[in-house]
Amino acid sequence: MKSSYVYLACILIQFINGIGLLLGIFIDPVAFLEPFFKGDLNSEMGSELIFFSQGIVDVTAAHMIGGGLLLLVFKSFKLENDINRKVFAAFAAFHGSALLVALYNYFFQGGGPPLFIAILLIIEAALLLYGWKKAID
Repeated sequence: MKSSYVYLACILIQFINGIGLLLGIFIDPVAFLEPFFKGDLNSEMGSELIFFSQGIVDVTAAHMIGGGLLLLVFKSFKLENDINRKVFAAFAAFHGSALLVALYNYFFQGGGPPLFIAILLIIEAALLLYGWKKAID
């Protein structure tokens, strides 16, 4: 697979994840957070929890969109094959830390990202590892 396709797929996944989180937390925060919290999110305590969670989720979403923009910049440079592999390895390490935290929270803390976003994170990690090992120009 060409490096440009790996870049494009990872950029799209980053943007979908970031924009999806932003839409979920700001359009309908109660429905977005309800699976992860017990209790009434429409109460005063629930509204404080929603406000606190919005601050965390929007930073995470901005991180994802920023990662997509970073990959977009690297894609525009038309780098050599060896350098593309180094970019994929570095971004895989960067992305892996977020993925490990998301998986830990999902399996052991009862929280974590929505399932759709978790699946996209895993697919992106696989694409980055593939790009690191086998992508060509």
